Amino acid sequence: MELEDIVNEEMLTIEDVNNMLEHTDKGRTKQTIRNCVTVLQNDPVLKKAIKRNELSGRMDIVKEVPWERRNNSSTVTDTDENNLKMYLEENYELTSERVIKAGVDIVSNENKYHPIRDYLESLVWDGIPRIENMLPHFLGAEKSKYTIGVMKMHMLAAISRIYEPGIKYDIMLCLVGSQGAGKSTFFKYLAIKEEWFSDNLDHLDDENIYRKLQNHWIIEMGEMKATITAKNIEQIKSFLSRQKETYKVPYEVHPEDRPRQCVFCGTSNDLNFLPLDRTGNRRFAPVMTDMSKAEVHILDNEAESKAYIEQAWAEAMVLYRQGNVFLGFTKEIEEEAKRLQKEFMPEDTNAGIIQAFLDDYNDDYVCTRILFDEALHRTGEMKQWEGKEIANIMNNAIEGWKPHGTHRFGKEYGIQRSWKRMEDFVKKDKDGFMEVPDQLEIPFE
Repeated sequence: MELEDIVNEEMLTIEDVNNMLEHTDKGRTKQTIRNCVTVLQNDPVLKKAIKRNELSGRMDIVKEVPWERRNNSSTVTDTDENNLKMYLEENYELTSERVIKAGVDIVSNENKYHPIRDYLESLVWDGIPRIENMLPHFLGAEKSKYTIGVMKMHMLAAISRIYEPGIKYDIMLCLVGSQGAGKSTFFKYLAIKEEWFSDNLDHLDDENIYRKLQNHWIIEMGEMKATITAKNIEQIKSFLSRQKETYKVPYEVHPEDRPRQCVFCGTSNDLNFLPLDRTGNRRFAPVMTDMSKAEVHILDNEAESKAYIEQAWAEAMVLYRQGNVFLGFTKEIEEEAKRLQKEFMPEDTNAGIIQAFLDDYNDDYVCTRILFDEALHRTGEMKQWEGKEIANIMNNAIEGWKPHGTHRFGKEYGIQRSWKRMEDFVKKDKDGFMEVPDQLEIPFE
């Protein structure tokens, strides 16, 4: 801004602004939106005082105003609205609520800002890499391509959601380990400000869940309560895959699509914290922590821990600006992710029983009814959900068999959908070695 503009701004008075307004023939201020906008843009105390917060979707008061505010929050309250109306009435004869509401909406949108974006753009990286060491440094996690990859991915996803709200990212970074390791504190500090962090997400089917996402950047599912209380695995997948919520905020009449600006994290002390999903828990990135191996406890020195994390964000911003962004598991870490996703699932006892049964099964075809009767030893009529569970196990958890279509199984079972033994399947023992039949001759030179 030029010096002349600054001087001119400082010279404007309420009288000057009044002279800029449209008046009736009798000299009264016209109740028009244009007049209200002119006042809000030029009044010496209201100019640039009201801004739309692009994170919260609400209006904020960002400078001192000529009335006493109720709390330390910047968000506009009912009391602020009433004081603004009185100020406009006393100084400019503006009294129409419709006009004032429209004027505030227009001007606050002109002055919109994003607090997290402003914060990220203020950071200057000192050139020391920290992202690769964050999980080992604070939480004693193993330093590997996997832990480095998922930490970098999650931070870049959080930045991407701020600059490109609603961008596709359906993975949740999950920290597993003993209580007191600082897992929740790590995510809280990662959010930088307390108001940008939330750990109040317990139910995925809460009709007001958007309120718990609104104005937050890093959202922790403590002890994975939200996934434990979910109706089924499909509800979890759907929630994490969602890229927007549709709702309306105060000051608005119509609901709008609100692209997500947050990422989700999980913490758990339970080693079997992931839901049993035989298709693979690909939406979770588990990391095992070990407090005894951490270089520092995150609470030992709060200021140093926060400074470390701030520089990690500065480093992540450099990577983001370089365009080095991939929001998924790279081929380099995908296999390790799959291994850990299985490791942290509950034991799949039915899959184990069925696999053991099939390993000694003499026929090359099998159906759900045979497995229901002979492998699981269940009696009575097979319920639909039981048949689906067996099919799910056969399609996703059993080695050496593939879907075949219908097959005739004799009088007892008739024609049923079936699975067929794979001819080229080579069974391996628990150590990964191929099992060789006793009768197979070993060639000698």
